[in-house]
Amino acid sequence: MIYLDEGIPSALLRICSNVLDSKDLSGSLCFADRLENIPEGYLSDAITELTSNGWELNEWLPKPGLARHMGQASLLSTLEKQ
Repeated sequence: MIYLDEGIPSALLRICSNVLDSKDLSGSLCFADRLENIPEGYLSDAITELTSNGWELNEWLPKPGLARHMGQASLLSTLEKQ
């Protein structure tokens, strides 16, 4: 996601959660990349970004470098999204 245009990384997260949710499936993300809208790697920003795109952050391990955001997230249930 480091090299994608602005708006695309968040849209991909949202599309993935929407497709899984529409098919009544569960899902998980394991990532090591730079997520959008998390400039300093703060946990609160990560929670906001992922939750707003349909994911619940379960693990968060920021680090220096380009691929500075590492973690694991699971699909929010339809009830949690409301």
